[in-house]
Amino acid sequence: MAFSIDKKKITKNTFALYVRMGITMIISFFMVRVTLHQLGVEDYGLNNVVSSIVSMLSFLNGSMGTAVQRFFSIEIGREDEKALSRVFGVGLSLHGLVAIITFVIAEVFALCFLEKMNIPHERMWAAHVVFQISIISLVLSILNVPYAALLRAREQFTKTAAVEIVQAFLRLGVLYLLVTINYDKLVTLAFLNFGITLYYVGALTIMARQYREAHSWLEWDKDLVTKMLKFISLLVVTVLCQLLKVQGLVFLINLFFGLAINAAFAIAVQVSNMVNTFIMSFKQSMVPQIMASYGAGDINSMHKLIDLGTKITFALLLLISIPIIFEADFLLKLWLGDAPQYSSTFVILTVIYINIASFTYFLYQGVHATGNITQQQVWMSSLYVANIVLVYITFKLGFGFFSAIYINMIVSVIQCIVNTYYANKCFGYDMTSFIKKILIPCLMTMSVVVCVVYLLVNIYNPSFIRVIITFAISTIVTILSTYWILLSSDERKMCTQNIIMVINSHIRTN
Repeated sequence: MAFSIDKKKITKNTFALYVRMGITMIISFFMVRVTLHQLGVEDYGLNNVVSSIVSMLSFLNGSMGTAVQRFFSIEIGREDEKALSRVFGVGLSLHGLVAIITFVIAEVFALCFLEKMNIPHERMWAAHVVFQISIISLVLSILNVPYAALLRAREQFTKTAAVEIVQAFLRLGVLYLLVTINYDKLVTLAFLNFGITLYYVGALTIMARQYREAHSWLEWDKDLVTKMLKFISLLVVTVLCQLLKVQGLVFLINLFFGLAINAAFAIAVQVSNMVNTFIMSFKQSMVPQIMASYGAGDINSMHKLIDLGTKITFALLLLISIPIIFEADFLLKLWLGDAPQYSSTFVILTVIYINIASFTYFLYQGVHATGNITQQQVWMSSLYVANIVLVYITFKLGFGFFSAIYINMIVSVIQCIVNTYYANKCFGYDMTSFIKKILIPCLMTMSVVVCVVYLLVNIYNPSFIRVIITFAISTIVTILSTYWILLSSDERKMCTQNIIMVINSHIRTN
């Protein structure tokens, strides 16, 4: 079955997701400051403790949402409405079961452990209230996962982005009420945030129910349950191993080098989270069509989407990475004033690591589309565990703290090779073509941008003006070299058509 790549939808969704990201990030930065001021240090810390506990209980959500979205996208590609309804019914049943188990575990925790935590006695009742409200919110969010996954599979990113923007502004309204209401501010904040959760869950549910399959009720198809649970369990193991690697690295740096190096590494982690957020919007808009093209049996379109997605993700990363790498010292000084020692080196190495780790993201997702993920996930999980073991060994042998990032890079290169190998094995992706059409052009594009920016920063002394010039020149050179070196002639034609289409639609709107 031929699959039609909807370039207009990808462009529209990517734009909507970037608008959402920009607005929500600005509001989030503002909210942290006001919330801290209104709650005070102790209540703000208490709120974060409760949130952390609830977050630990919600780690399954991401893996289950990814799995359900994958099954949705495959059936959308096959245009099998009956199977799509069955996937939704089974997904709803599984999430109902997870919601019940999560609720029971949370109540046992509240009964047995919450009282034993380092919380002032006079604030224990507030901790219980906030915890119970947070758990109810989590249960509602778990039950909402199939609806949210369906909207992602249906590529309704513009509508969900609008809902999330409204949600962000509602949180601003919560801050206003927090300032004006004199009742216990921590409890007030919990109730108001619960109201926002109700809005978000309700909005996504109503939007999803415009599709016939979302009217399905609880269903228990043994074969489908087995397939979904196998897929989910493999993802969960990988996520847990990745979590072990990330948190283990923080622990080992603290154990061998102390809090000062931990602080420098924490700054690098914040920067890496920002960079990842920047590229995630584009990634999200591409994945559903990759899954759907495989479901439709159009492997050629799937390969084209993977190639284009890999190139654009690399270019977007280059766009933000190069200025950060060359201006790390000044940017950190501008942001933090007196940044912890070694922060800039940690930031530079971490940003390079992200570029490596993200390179075969769409090949990884392509393997997920096939459903044959067992061997790939075993490799990924093993490499995450090997990563933290190698870091421990190098620290024990007396190597410096930067060696941890170098090991991350080496392991990420191996993971890229694993993803490429299984892409070839699972859906016939040509490894030689990947090297010729993607890897080499990406390296050439990067070389041009790095050389130009390197010459630029050696002409001017560090200053705010140089940062602006670096960002401007880097952006121009990245766009031009991406267009003329990285993209193929067909991809250049497609990009030009998309730009003309966006301009024409803007002119018609005005």
